[in-house]
Amino acid sequence: MKSEQRRLAAQKAFDRLRRAGLPTEEDPRFLVWIEQWIAGEIEMQEVRERYLAFLREQASELKRRALARGAKLPSDPGPQPIDEIDNFLSDFTKG
Repeated sequence: MKSEQRRLAAQKAFDRLRRAGLPTEEDPRFLVWIEQWIAGEIEMQEVRERYLAFLREQASELKRRALARGAKLPSDPGPQPIDEIDNFLSDFTKG
């Protein structure tokens, strides 16, 4: 896929989220990874792996802060957003 096609695919994926009223990731690291994918420097699988690692790191930090404040965490954390993330990232390769 050429970079122009990748940029268009990325724009369409972000547009679908906005139309659905869903938030988009604005972390600069994620946006850099998307630009690297558009440039053909990395594959979408690498974007996915980096982003999931970022989300795990973020969740761990939030949990650590909550525990430091003495908060009790639920025993069942509920559904994980990984499927939603995979769907969003797969939209990039669909165009």
